[in-house]
Amino acid sequence: MQNRKRCFALLILFSFLNISAAQAMRAGDYYYFISERCEARGPQEPEKKAAVTPDIRLFDIVPAGISDYYVKMNTRALVDYAEEGQRFLDELAKKQAYTAGQSADNPQETHHDFMLQREAIDLAELIRTLNVFSQRQTDTGYFYKKLLTLADDTARFKAVTRVRLTDTGVENALYLTTFTSEYFRLDDDGNAAETAFITVDHAKAIARHLHRDDSPYASYVKKGVCAEKWMPADTSEQGD
Repeated sequence: MQNRKRCFALLILFSFLNISAAQAMRAGDYYYFISERCEARGPQEPEKKAAVTPDIRLFDIVPAGISDYYVKMNTRALVDYAEEGQRFLDELAKKQAYTAGQSADNPQETHHDFMLQREAIDLAELIRTLNVFSQRQTDTGYFYKKLLTLADDTARFKAVTRVRLTDTGVENALYLTTFTSEYFRLDDDGNAAETAFITVDHAKAIARHLHRDDSPYASYVKKGVCAEKWMPADTSEQGD
């Protein structure tokens, strides 16, 4: 009986370790590379690859405990945003919450979710935030038109900013699936609408400057972008 209990405990521990290993990430700096859901595309020879790949750091992964992580997005890659908008997103990241789990669509993939913001804000705060998020007239025009549909200047919103990184199984690579700020209208009882009133897609804002529209690689960043962990050059094989 004692042996059976010991075996059962070891089985539980083994299962836990397996789950933890499957959901583990590698800490470090992650840079954009041309891919289709992290499957490499384009030239792979180092010089030719470097010539067509923008040298852009997308995010850093920092361990924050035994099985916890912290993501630091490179907000400087949001070149359309005002500096206040970049700083605002940096400030949100200081109190983030991390969770991980298998993808419902593909059990071989793991989603790493970072909740940067979940709070209620008023209309004035929403307008101030949207003003610093983008300098592109197409975006500010869209925001302006949406705000004009509001008949109530006392409207309140649930603000949710989050990042999702997906491990697709490619070693040392993570797929930036989501980096958004969503604003859900709150009713008189404080309940949030199911559909966001306004969504700001920060990942899309980063992706739009990675390749020109006429680039053969532009289509690969329409739904998300991938980053690979920066690895220092191996000097062990270099001569004296």
